[in-house]
Amino acid sequence: MTALVNRPRPFGRNEGGRTPRPSLLAVDWSLVLAVAALVAISGIAVYSATRGPLDDRSFVLKQALFAAIGGTGGAVIAWIDFSKMRDWFRPGLIATLLALVLVLTPLGKEINGTRAWFSIGGFTVQPAEFTKLALIVGLALIFSGRRTETLGRRLGEAFALFGVFSALVFLEGETGSLLVYGAILLGVFLLAGVPVRLLVLLIVSGVGMVSLLLSTGALEGYREERLLSFLNPDADPQSAGYQVRQSLNAIGSGGIDGQGLFEGPVTQLRFLPEQQTDFIFAVIAEELGFLGAATVLALQAFVLLRIFRIAQLARNSFGSLLCGGVFAMFAYQVAQNAGMNMSLGPVTGIPLPFVSYGGSSLITSLLAIGIVQSVSIHRYRVGG
Repeated sequence: MTALVNRPRPFGRNEGGRTPRPSLLAVDWSLVLAVAALVAISGIAVYSATRGPLDDRSFVLKQALFAAIGGTGGAVIAWIDFSKMRDWFRPGLIATLLALVLVLTPLGKEINGTRAWFSIGGFTVQPAEFTKLALIVGLALIFSGRRTETLGRRLGEAFALFGVFSALVFLEGETGSLLVYGAILLGVFLLAGVPVRLLVLLIVSGVGMVSLLLSTGALEGYREERLLSFLNPDADPQSAGYQVRQSLNAIGSGGIDGQGLFEGPVTQLRFLPEQQTDFIFAVIAEELGFLGAATVLALQAFVLLRIFRIAQLARNSFGSLLCGGVFAMFAYQVAQNAGMNMSLGPVTGIPLPFVSYGGSSLITSLLAIGIVQSVSIHRYRVGG
């Protein structure tokens, strides 16, 4: 993995001695098509999960708007040389920290016991989602900076950035985002060549911290019950374990080819709470069966493979680390979301990338793809 950061980069000038300009030919179109397919599946699944007896289309229309905003923003980012992010990071960091602080004030909106959103014109915005991108860029800058800096200083800066973001998000009660931040940190560390013993220490420390939170009651009772419900959903089938049990019912009833689009009984009778967001994977599995769920996972795996390949081809370590952070973010979210839907992991509220309903999540995911495409498009430019 460390070879991705340290090996020579394929950048240079063309035969005329000029720096190549961005070209549509440098866009990774297979990545674009895979993401577009996932967004299209999202529209169908969200509509099925929310249409109700009155054929309500408001959710799917909002999801289409989110996709348009995120896609446009991602396209703009892709066309700008990713090295410019060095100049954008400081004002972006200030804006991110300000948003994380303000959401804890009365300006923030509380949903399901978590104060993590702003309500703007009928839409909700979750700063913790966009913080993922700030963390990725910040870590990439730290580990691609001047080689005169010691590993200890780089690690100190990385933990400081991670710690400040995590503390503010923990105060919001957004435990799911904390796990994603940890995955991003671990992924960038691995790609940057941090010694394995330190990575093992980081993992052990993370597990110890979670155990401490659970054992000391630092988490509110219902959050702790929700996190641990996957271990035995039948222990409290009408409360903490209800979502997991209904998700398993939906997935189990789907069989190989599903109950049929808009025909899943668990989905259509609204037995599964948050089925358009956290449990959209169960909706797909019930109505489109194993084949539909496997298709979604195969598309997610293809997206990850293309991001990994672009990281290999990046012109410098900054580009590689940006892609590595995005890779870690998506990989963890896919594994965690699918896992909690199948009772293989805790219920954390982590969305399925590109598929779960939600503006902040979808826009963040598409902006992240824009960053990756920028690394691809500008991989032949001369300079840092």
